[in-house]
Amino acid sequence: MAASKPRPTSSSTSEGVENTPPLTGLTTYVDRAIFVDKDKFPAKITVKQHMGILAEIKEKLDDWELDLFRRSCFGHFLDLEPEWLEGGKTGKRNTFAGQLVHFLLLRRMRTSKKKEMWFLVEGKPARFSLTEFAMVTGLHCSAVPKISTEQSLRLKNRLRDLYFEGRTQIKQDDLVRGFRSMFNEGEGSGKKEKRKKKKAAKRGQEREDRVKVALVYFLEGVLLSADAKKNISDFYLSMVDDLAMFNAYPWGSEVYDLTFDSLSSKNLVAKYKERLAKPQEKQVPGVKETYTLLGFPFSFQVWAFEAIPFLGNLCALRAEGMRFPRCLNWKCRDTIATLEKITAASWDKRVVVQSILHPSRDERAIRYFDRLVGV
Repeated sequence: MAASKPRPTSSSTSEGVENTPPLTGLTTYVDRAIFVDKDKFPAKITVKQHMGILAEIKEKLDDWELDLFRRSCFGHFLDLEPEWLEGGKTGKRNTFAGQLVHFLLLRRMRTSKKKEMWFLVEGKPARFSLTEFAMVTGLHCSAVPKISTEQSLRLKNRLRDLYFEGRTQIKQDDLVRGFRSMFNEGEGSGKKEKRKKKKAAKRGQEREDRVKVALVYFLEGVLLSADAKKNISDFYLSMVDDLAMFNAYPWGSEVYDLTFDSLSSKNLVAKYKERLAKPQEKQVPGVKETYTLLGFPFSFQVWAFEAIPFLGNLCALRAEGMRFPRCLNWKCRDTIATLEKITAASWDKRVVVQSILHPSRDERAIRYFDRLVGV
């Protein structure tokens, strides 16, 4: 790897952010950057989200089923630029800009806000919060309700019993196999399950069931991505059998919490210092630190494209027109910029940073935004 060019001298240091104009009115809860230059280090980031799941859903569902999926709370994701989905499915494109995310996490600022993250790019702050998350994803982000006893009684284990052999514990791998078996009669099913499926097909229920399981497949594999060996939520599989309840649920708040917790829990300075503390003979030259992100980190990288335009130019392509939510406005590049290239571009004092994304008039008219917490 070529050596990085020395950083140009700049008066906009992390210690002087209080004098930066964009921080006016924000210094009551935003403090200086957590990292200093000497603590910054290269790393490899992996993610658990599988964008190719959406490509598989689009491929397997028929027109009627796709229309039902499209009318769900996740339907707008079908309109993502196909490169994000096909790249995630085939592995031919790197659809996750890991070095962009690492670049920002190394520039995280201290804040007293419990559910916000702030970043300092060339002396200019940028916020990632539930507001920005909603604008990027279009997911409902209202307060998570308590499910009443009456609602709980309405929830059944029909889908679990019919398509997952009544298992009390279903892992993500089981969910994948269960979804795929719905399009291949007999695969992974005993005689009893086959009879049940035939009865469901006669009632016209099977096509709707495919959509319901597809929704949970997308939720667990893309939005709430975690370890494939982890059990999926039995509650989600029961709730989806009531589509009205499922579609009204504020999934955005659940997804944001998991994504935020994963991004903010990475104690990168401690990880790097732990590595340096190892005896020299145990350090492997050229080996990068690695860490894994859960939840929906795709939302974080799209926020970065919107809030810090030079990152969007380096790591993505803006699609034609203006669509909402904002994740629909971007395409992935064949190759994504390296950490060195991103860092060098950030030194330009003309870098534009939108500290806080503000919804347009059109966005405020959209139903998902009306229900956003705190706006």
